[in-house]
Amino acid sequence: MIASPIRRGLFAVLCVFSAGLCADTISIRADEWLPYNGPTTKKPPGYMIELAEKIAAANGHSIAYATMPWDDAVAAVRRGAHDCVVGALKSDAEDFAFPAESWGESQSAFYVLDDTKWRYSGIDSLAGMRLAVIEGYSYSDEIDAYVEANKNDPVKIVMVSSAGRAQMNAMSRLVSKKADVFIEDINVAKQTIARLNFAGRVVMADIATESDTLYIACTPADPRGKRYAEMFSAGIAKLRASGELATILDKYNLSDWVATE
Repeated sequence: MIASPIRRGLFAVLCVFSAGLCADTISIRADEWLPYNGPTTKKPPGYMIELAEKIAAANGHSIAYATMPWDDAVAAVRRGAHDCVVGALKSDAEDFAFPAESWGESQSAFYVLDDTKWRYSGIDSLAGMRLAVIEGYSYSDEIDAYVEANKNDPVKIVMVSSAGRAQMNAMSRLVSKKADVFIEDINVAKQTIARLNFAGRVVMADIATESDTLYIACTPADPRGKRYAEMFSAGIAKLRASGELATILDKYNLSDWVATE
């Protein structure tokens, strides 16, 4: 039997106002960025995907996750083709719906080969260095401005696509001496160095940015974005209180970024 328009409309209203009545499949997109989020195969999934799945399940929903280039993921979620991105700074998507509770902290550093004497002493110290960056990433106002001004100069900027395993590709550029220095989130760099067996070969040269807050960020194109952001905010608070957050983070050798008594 085909439902009447009145019944369909009533069902939609109930879905909005009755928590748990309707089971949603929440689509999440981002580029691979372990330990925050892993490949489409979810081997490993990354702690943000594990959090999203637990919170969604507790609310009667499920998660459909896949990777895509970061710029494409942000654009798709902005127009409502997908629901949320993970691993976002507020500067990445200021118009998105963000949860009140943060989902992590990110701080970037410069990485070089172990025999490189270069150290960072301000933006001018990048002169003469080929800096590898991931396309579409935001680092800091100063570094972003430097990348934007020099993105078409391969002597200064080595632009790496965010498609596929971008961090591995960028790190390989460094090892093959196609770049002189690479900037990346410290947690991500540690994972990448370990996965590529580059320990002792690729080393941190200097801290590049101050610590900034990471989030899951949801679509501004539909009211569901705000609802999901609120759900994910309440959910992570519950996981923290129950100890499940610490258990998930421990699998990735991470600790809670929020100081708790």
